[in-house]
Amino acid sequence: MAIGVIAFTTLSRADRQIELLHSVSLAEVSRALELSQNVATLLKSAPFLLSLNPPFGITSETDEIYAAIARLESFSQDDAELGRSVARMRAAVDDLVSIIPQQNRISRKIDDIDAALELLSRRYRQWTSTRTATSYQWQAWSALQQLAMEAVGTARTTTLISIGEFRQRYRKIRADILAVATPQIADNVHEIDRTITRDDTLFNLVYRKLAMSLDAENALFRVRTEAERINQLAARNVTAARQRLQVSQVETRGRLAVAQWVMLALMAVSLVVAVATALFVSRYVVMNLHRIAQAMRRLAAGDRATRLERRLESDDEIGQLFSAFRIFRANALRLDRNSRLIRRQNTLFSRVFENITDGVIITAASGRILARNPRTHDLLRLPYGAETPETVEHLLARSSFVLRNTAVTVAGYSEYESAAGHVIELRRSPFPDGGAVWLFSEVTERRLVDARLAEIQRVETLGKVTGEVAHDFGNILSTISGNLHLLESAEPDSAKKLRTRIEDAVDLGVTLTERLLAFARKQHLEPQRTDIVDLLNAMCDLLEIALPDTAALTVVTPQDAIWAMIDPGQLESAILNLCINAGQAINRTGHITISVSEAADGQIALVVSDDGEGMTAEALRFATEPFFTARRGGGGTGLGLSMVDGFVHQSGGSLSITSTPGAGTTVTLLFPPIEQPASVPAARHAGEALVIDDDPKALAAVAGVLTAFGFTVTTAADYASGRACLVGQPSPDLVVSDLKLDAQHSGWDLIRLALDGGPKTRAIAMSTHLPATERINPGDTGRFAQLEKPISIPELAQVLKRFSFRVAEPISDGAEA
Repeated sequence: MAIGVIAFTTLSRADRQIELLHSVSLAEVSRALELSQNVATLLKSAPFLLSLNPPFGITSETDEIYAAIARLESFSQDDAELGRSVARMRAAVDDLVSIIPQQNRISRKIDDIDAALELLSRRYRQWTSTRTATSYQWQAWSALQQLAMEAVGTARTTTLISIGEFRQRYRKIRADILAVATPQIADNVHEIDRTITRDDTLFNLVYRKLAMSLDAENALFRVRTEAERINQLAARNVTAARQRLQVSQVETRGRLAVAQWVMLALMAVSLVVAVATALFVSRYVVMNLHRIAQAMRRLAAGDRATRLERRLESDDEIGQLFSAFRIFRANALRLDRNSRLIRRQNTLFSRVFENITDGVIITAASGRILARNPRTHDLLRLPYGAETPETVEHLLARSSFVLRNTAVTVAGYSEYESAAGHVIELRRSPFPDGGAVWLFSEVTERRLVDARLAEIQRVETLGKVTGEVAHDFGNILSTISGNLHLLESAEPDSAKKLRTRIEDAVDLGVTLTERLLAFARKQHLEPQRTDIVDLLNAMCDLLEIALPDTAALTVVTPQDAIWAMIDPGQLESAILNLCINAGQAINRTGHITISVSEAADGQIALVVSDDGEGMTAEALRFATEPFFTARRGGGGTGLGLSMVDGFVHQSGGSLSITSTPGAGTTVTLLFPPIEQPASVPAARHAGEALVIDDDPKALAAVAGVLTAFGFTVTTAADYASGRACLVGQPSPDLVVSDLKLDAQHSGWDLIRLALDGGPKTRAIAMSTHLPATERINPGDTGRFAQLEKPISIPELAQVLKRFSFRVAEPISDGAEA
């Protein structure tokens, strides 16, 4: 108790002294450290402002600087010298912050001008490389390039003195060019002038940018100067605190020395008492502790048979140690049993993990690979000795396999294929904690077998359809043959009926042929300007009759008309086909919706959706394949969706199908929007023109364009007609001929005949495959041109202007004939 009283008194006085030091000295040290930290933040962030360009980054960094200054101002309330330094630092930062946005705006303007000048310089450089340029043109273009480079040099100079030199050279080169410039060269000079004087002249902008850079450096110098002064103030405060700590340390050491001597004397007395007490308790405590330690050592060494006698049942610490030993022994036995079970499970897992034929990867919640078996390396064909990737995505990226966009992917499996044709199936099984097991399976052989089976099914279906078509055509031909035989000896009245039967059989054959052509995507379409909204409203009665009673029909159409250039009969057939398929997909009761609208990209979207059974992933994959059918019992020819797909693609559109098993199917038909006729400006008479082409549509299109340009057009649909118009007739002003005409005739012969027939005749050769070199004499190339089919109207207008024909402007920039 005496030792405790002395220690308490001494330590209390020392604690009060230490608390006083903490409240005064350490507070000053902390304040000095915070001052230094804020100053370091300013010294780091202030120069960084000069390298920031995005406004968001400048604002964020500026807020951090002003927050540091605000903290410095809070420390300077009782320190006048510190307050003056902080105020000067704030003024310098204000100057720096006001300069940076202006400097960035000027830099962006200079960069924009520099980019525009670089484009002009590249253009003039290309012009100078033109082989057909005259000497004057080459010199003028070289001077323009030099003028642009002087402006570029101004934009990229870093000294104020260089600005005047660049300006003087620019003005001198500009004056030299304008002294002998043609109007075209003068326009290029003015274009350079406009480029460097958008908001202000380039020379002024560069001068202001360099001047602001000097102001920014000055502001940074002031910030560094004040920061050094604040660090010196903080260092003085820390030195004063250190001195006070040393004085207090000496006083506390003296008090503790006195307390130590008193405590040593009392400890000697306590030692005697402790020895006597130890002799009393040593047998009880030491002996039992020794027994417990020996038993614990044997238990830790693996001797699970070791025991302690139960003769000691006290409630003190020794008795509790005996009870704890018995609990430890029971837990050790239970742990041994669990360890043996875990070892068996680990052995089984390791055997499966190492010997399974599939690749297995285990990943953590972050995606990092925790383990993978050797089979994964072999399946992905990875080189040995390569660095281990961190994620499955990195592992796949390092392999030669790429993702296949197949219906199997949608069903939950991902398929990857290599350039050598190997296919790997990837499946991911997630863990509750966010990790996952990835299973790689080699499915190359299985996919080949599936493809072979699908091919066999298509061949079988093709044979079935061929037999049906042959049977139908046999009936048609038998009808025609029989009626023709009867027609030879029939009376006039009977002959009329027989011819009607023959016509009906021919119509049936035409219908069957059109269906086969639709399947082959080669049917003859007759597109016309069609209102799809009106067509759908007119089909409602027909669709309600064709659909079963279990299917309810809803047609959603806008109030305004939606026009498309399409064959209305074939569109009605496609809609009816899709609705019949949707009705067959509804088992009990369901709903079918047809809607038409204009998509965001301007295309016309016709959507047919139902809530029937839907399609499996495999059926969706082959839905538009010819001869594929998913009907029960193999019914149907499998041509329905194939014919619709052929019609849509032949009409310039696209078809997409989305389906979920048990949730229905949605079929979307996209058609190109109708092109509005462009207004053609009136043109004066440009001359006589002869157009020769064996394609009636191309012939009419080119003749229409030349008529719009003001020509009086004569057309020839074959080689003989074109030659007749050139031989023995006045030579036309313009001859436009296709290179591949009927009966293997060449348009080159007609073009040479036209050029030889009159010195004022001009000729244009058009073809889908133009030759690499012109087959015309060099002397006639000034009166000859080649255009690729379909002819672009702007390109045709340029050629006519080159031929000195006075024609109107092009009909539209992107039109074709």
